[in-house]
Order: sequence, then C-alpha cells, then structure tokens
Amino acid sequence: MNVYILTQEDAFYIPVIVDHLLAERNDIIGVGIVPGELRPGNVQRYWRIMGPRDFCLQSLNLVGHKLLAILSRVVPLPRSYSVAGAARRAKVPCEVVPKVNDPAYIDHLRSRGVDLLVSIACPQKLKREILAVPRLGCINLHGSLLPSYQGLLPSFWVLAHGEKETGVTVHYMDEAIDHGDIILQERVPIEPEDTVHSLVHRSKVGVGRHVLARAIGLIERGEASRRPMDQSRASSFSYPTDEGVRQLRARGRRFI
Repeated sequence: MNVYILTQEDAFYIPVIVDHLLAERNDIIGVGIVPGELRPGNVQRYWRIMGPRDFCLQSLNLVGHKLLAILSRVVPLPRSYSVAGAARRAKVPCEVVPKVNDPAYIDHLRSRGVDLLVSIACPQKLKREILAVPRLGCINLHGSLLPSYQGLLPSFWVLAHGEKETGVTVHYMDEAIDHGDIILQERVPIEPEDTVHSLVHRSKVGVGRHVLARAIGLIERGEASRRPMDQSRASSFSYPTDEGVRQLRARGRRFI
C-alpha cells in the first residue's frame, strides 16, 4: 500500500503526528506541504484574536521551535520541529504543493500510484478529481467528535462553549468540509486547566496520532468500518470571532 500525507507546515503539532506515522509505517511514499497558517499575512489576525499576552508567548514558542528545527539539521534530536524535518529524518520525499486541485499535481499523485491519501490539517479543500485518485480513498484526522465542531480550530470552540469533553475523528473524505463516513473516534475529557494549546496537544496530537495510525492499519487489512455522520448533530465553525474570544476569556480559558 502506498500512503501519501497531505498537510501544512507547522512547528507545534503536526510534526509530532507525522513523526509517529513515519515511525509506524514503511509505506509512506511522500509528504505534500500546502501553504497554510504559518504565513506573515496571518500575524495581524492572530494578534487580534489571541491578545498581546498569548500572542507574545506563542511567538516566543515559535521562535524556539524554529531554532530547534535548524539545529536538527546538524544534531540528532528526539523529535522533529517541522513537517519538512520529519520527512527528512525519515528519508521520505517532501514537496511543496501550492494548489492541491491542480491537474498537474493530480496527475503526479496518480503516476506515483497513491493508494491512500491522508489529510492532516490540509488547508485547501479537496475536490472530486483528487479525491478519486487513491484506490482506497482519502481520510482526514479532525480534532473533534464529528459531526460536532466541523471546520476550523475545534479546540478553541469547545473551550469557548464550555464543553466537558472533546475528541478526535478519523473519517473518509468527500467534497464537503469535515464530512464523510467515520472510521474511528475517541473521546478526550477537557481538564479545568486546559488552554487551546494544551488541548490540541492532548487531543489531536496525543490521542489523534495513535487513532490515525490504527485507522490506516484497518484500511490496509480491509477491516475499516464506515459509519455515516449523524447530521442532526452537526455544527460548524470558522476562525474565532470577537464574541468567541470573549466567551473563551469569560470561562477563564486562554490560548496558551
């Protein structure tokens, strides 16, 4: 089975997930990095929603991770601090993918014989043509108990809304966002001291990487279940709004 990972560059969360998959499996033939959140144009938006304290703390955290990513090129470290670094340490081909639905890129995946495409926070919507390429389908790891909290930053929204638990979902993908038959889900309790940052680490990273690896194994063995999402429970959210941030702060929660 030929597995291909489609994701975005990240310093905090995704490299740990990719490290785990690359260590667990020897059939990952490539990693595609789509331009996403770590772009200069997003700085003003993050300053607005995070506030000075959390923005500065996360910026310092990012600088530290960037320095460790550079250091990892010359000194072996216990983990990766970038997606490109994770691919490099596992000697897996890595490429930048400006547009996932570009016909030339779709032909490229087809020529490589991709059997399963794995999305981890891919920032672009996959259309019908690319979804049809892998013979075993496309799957996605999402940081909530779908169909609740479809969309962006579910860990922010569950804290803003005062939920007591969240979870992770691995599901087959279709043309709708965070939609398609569920393969595996696992619940994660929300702790009183959780921040957005800590909850992502405990749920999508800490639990999600293992659930994703299990789902790939089930697909490989032909044992993956397909449970349709109950759309009566569906909810969807985008980037944090000013009101959402006020709700988060009112509950004593922070980003960092």
